[in-house]
Amino acid sequence: MNNHSHSQYRGQRKAGTQNYSLISFAIIGVMLLCNTANAELSLNGSAIYKDLGKQQFVAALYLDTQNNNANSIQLEQSAKRMEVKMLNNYSKRRWLNLWMQSISINNDRESFSGSAQEVIDMMQAPKSAPQKGDIIEYRFDPKQGTSVIFNGTELISNYPGEVFNILLRTWIGPIPPTTLFKEQLLGNSDDSRAKALLETVKPQPKRIALAASWMIPPKPVLPATPEPAPEPAQTKVLAEVEEVAPTPAPEQQPAESTTIGGDKIAGADESEEADRAEGTEPSEEQEEEAIDFNVAEALAQRDYTPLVVAQIYKSISYPNRAAEKNQQGTVRIAVIIDRSGELLDTVTTQESKYRLLNQAALKAVKKAAPFPELPAEIKADSFELNLPITFRLK
Repeated sequence: MNNHSHSQYRGQRKAGTQNYSLISFAIIGVMLLCNTANAELSLNGSAIYKDLGKQQFVAALYLDTQNNNANSIQLEQSAKRMEVKMLNNYSKRRWLNLWMQSISINNDRESFSGSAQEVIDMMQAPKSAPQKGDIIEYRFDPKQGTSVIFNGTELISNYPGEVFNILLRTWIGPIPPTTLFKEQLLGNSDDSRAKALLETVKPQPKRIALAASWMIPPKPVLPATPEPAPEPAQTKVLAEVEEVAPTPAPEQQPAESTTIGGDKIAGADESEEADRAEGTEPSEEQEEEAIDFNVAEALAQRDYTPLVVAQIYKSISYPNRAAEKNQQGTVRIAVIIDRSGELLDTVTTQESKYRLLNQAALKAVKKAAPFPELPAEIKADSFELNLPITFRLK
């Protein structure tokens, strides 16, 4: 189903100008692509995603006409675009977990199971984990379906429209990162800081070039041409020369190895030189854990996550004093569960402005434990869920 787009980078490049040509054309390409997208769609709303006390990325929703109704936006068959501008670095696993957990609690099993493989493809299409300055776009077009674009390079296109809506529900679905985050994307609340960051955050040239390089087909490996056998006389002369003035062969050092998720990859020094030749830093893939995430595990996580969420939500009690003072807000808690369902740890990744609400959220998580055992399809030793708990008076 992948329809990988191949741009002008397919042409052969001269060795002397390879680095600069790729970076220059890539920068021009991403500028044209962003300008075209902004001309077609208007900003509906923007918000800053915060976690662990830091601003992690800016989220922006673009539509053909402004709309503040979440259900209506999802039903519309007009062009839409979700844009992420990174303010901090993420690991691949952390980025995947962030999306998959939110997908699990905002989408029913039927809609997710039919598009699980496509969603995984979208999340794993970038070969590098997102870094500060990167721009990731998820687009929907009524004629061309869903696509993902990383720093101006289209990595996947022509996926079903439902894939876009599965991702969109993580932002404006029933359980968004925070209520304010959703309201800002719907245009019901304005965040001037988010708008300012949308204008200033730009990808680095080497990251643009790296994304473009992923779409360049590998050069075919030609079979080695066997050298003709030397004449006997020549062989004798060569042997005599070697006896008179032997030239010691350079000592063959074993190629250095780098470790990725426990697996050793040989030839790390060679790949680093190749990366420098391409005008990039050593490949991020060599520094990150390899992720084997399949449909079975994705479905198991989708089924397990709502069980934990429901169990915690049933344990929430609105503090009387907080209600009397009209205190409202969202607390986000990282919940870590072992394979048997026991609660290993809780971390408040985002606090509300009110101490009573922060304490009530932690109390609800601890009261809800223990949780169901992890499904066999989830291979990790523990399960971590970053759960938003919103206290809102009706």
